[in-house]
Amino acid sequence: MSDRKANQSEALLNAAPLPTLLIFAVPIILGNVFQQLYNIVDAMVVGKFLGDLPLSGISVASPLMDILYALILGGSIGVGVLVGQLCGAEDWERLRRVHATALLGGCGITFFLSLLGFLFTERVLLSQGTDVSIVAQAMAYLYIIFGGLIFCFLYNYYAAILRSYGDSRTPFVVLLVSSTLHAALDVLLCGAVHLGIYGVACSTVFCQIFSTVWLVCYAEKRVPPLRLTRSDLRLDPRLAKTILSYAWAAALQQAVVMIGRFLVQGMLTPLGDTSVTGYNMSLRVEQFLFCFSQGVSAAMVVGISQNIGHGNHARVRKFYFTGVGVETALLLILGTVVRLFAPQILGLFSNNEAVIAAGVRYTGAMAYLYLFAFLGEVIQGFFRGIGRLRLTMVASLLQVVLRVVLSFFLIPLRGISGICAAVVTGWVLLVLIEGSYSLRTVKKTGSEG
Repeated sequence: MSDRKANQSEALLNAAPLPTLLIFAVPIILGNVFQQLYNIVDAMVVGKFLGDLPLSGISVASPLMDILYALILGGSIGVGVLVGQLCGAEDWERLRRVHATALLGGCGITFFLSLLGFLFTERVLLSQGTDVSIVAQAMAYLYIIFGGLIFCFLYNYYAAILRSYGDSRTPFVVLLVSSTLHAALDVLLCGAVHLGIYGVACSTVFCQIFSTVWLVCYAEKRVPPLRLTRSDLRLDPRLAKTILSYAWAAALQQAVVMIGRFLVQGMLTPLGDTSVTGYNMSLRVEQFLFCFSQGVSAAMVVGISQNIGHGNHARVRKFYFTGVGVETALLLILGTVVRLFAPQILGLFSNNEAVIAAGVRYTGAMAYLYLFAFLGEVIQGFFRGIGRLRLTMVASLLQVVLRVVLSFFLIPLRGISGICAAVVTGWVLLVLIEGSYSLRTVKKTGSEG
């Protein structure tokens, strides 16, 4: 282990929680921001260079693409929790076997997800009543994305296990470079070469390949516990069950949120294409805000899982309450910016005043209400860190079911405002119910130290 990695791991186990959490979270937050810039830049370039029809196509494609990305990201998060515990325990041999098994299994599952995308996506979009011309634009984009999905998995997987190992800086540096490259390629392929929506998709996949190669080479050369030989590349059936118990719950938890958004999008279809596009553009702003809360939560997961593996349970409580304070402060700043500048922010994606107005109705109303989502990230991060991933999955599933049911009744009455009420109700219940349980659990866990 290099001196820098050793210092990071030592800080996670021994240093003051607030500076440790912030130092470790900042690269994750910035990495999340640049990850979102992939999609945001796509939407901006399409809206400005190609017009409303391709923008509508990419907006209806986004929820389905996000579902697949969520499954990949969630599975990687689940494996990362196990890796963090093994790093805290310094069980490097078992870590190497977990790494090989998770890598092979994840590649197989990703190929299966790609196949499902190729076979069923068009039918699903048409079944929502989406206009045929919009579906054609969406599929032109998605077919290329599906073809490169394996590189999306490999990047997210290696980024997750490097963070769990104690290195949040390298994945950020890779994303910084690849996102800059992605923006340049988008403008080149759409604005100069005139490849249309195909150029946007090709730019995304190329940059995912670039990021994957960089991280794999880095892990092989600089991180000995993650270095795999040909003989290491085999599935361990017993470890596969353990890995799956961590990965499937985290993957499903991430996916159900995106599935809920997709179902809500279908309920908006009767309100017209401008409402659907405006809502989806507001979700891009929402996902950008969540970069911050999820970055803090991800840093909590690493800190908590490593301390659990190290047997230092008393620090778990400190990380929990530090996370609550940081998330609240972030929300007050970000919520104010969104509340004041919602029209200007939505105007980055489209020149259509009706689309902007639809997006502002959601984004402006939700600005300070995101506090409940941010606190929910602390709660979920705590339970992930201690290995209770099934609990976080069940909580997210119940929240999304409630959101979808309420949206079904409220959208015909209140339109986009009905979605706001449905979403916030789910967040509030999660914080009240799961939050009270987390307080009891964190007190019990902390007392074990």
